[in-house]
Amino acid sequence: MEQDNLPLGMVVGQMMHEMLRVLKKRDIEKAEIPLTIEQHAVLHILNVKESDVILKEMADAMGKDKSAILRIIDVLEKKELVRRAIDQKDRRKKYLMVTKKGEQVIEEFYKIDEELREELKEGLTKEEMKIFYMVVCHIKKKAEQL
Repeated sequence: MEQDNLPLGMVVGQMMHEMLRVLKKRDIEKAEIPLTIEQHAVLHILNVKESDVILKEMADAMGKDKSAILRIIDVLEKKELVRRAIDQKDRRKKYLMVTKKGEQVIEEFYKIDEELREELKEGLTKEEMKIFYMVVCHIKKKAEQL
C-alpha cells in the first residue's frame, strides 16, 4: 500500500480531512440549518455539559482561542440555537443554554453523522472495527504520554 510509506500523522490527517469534507457536504445538503463543524462542536459541548462550561476550557479542547469561541457562540445565538441567561444571584455571570431549535439541529446532525459512519464502515467486519478503535486508542494514549 502506498500509505505504508507516509508518516502516521499524515495518514490520520488525510482520513480526517476526507471524513470532515463529506460530513460538511452532507450537512449543507440535508440540514435545515447547516453549521460549520466548529459550530456543531460548540453546540454539542453546550448540550452535554453537566456544569458551567468555562470558555477557556472549551477553547483549549477545540484548539481555538477564546475570541474565536465567542464568535461561534454569537453566530449560534443569532441563529437562535443558544441563548444567554443571566444568573439571578450574580448578574455578572451568564449561562449558555441550548434552545429547542438548537436541540433539533443537534439531533439532525447526529442522524447525518450516523448515516455517514455506517456508509464508511461498509465492507469492514465488526472485528476489523474493533481493532481499528483499539489501535486509535493505543496511539492516542501513547501520544498523550509524550
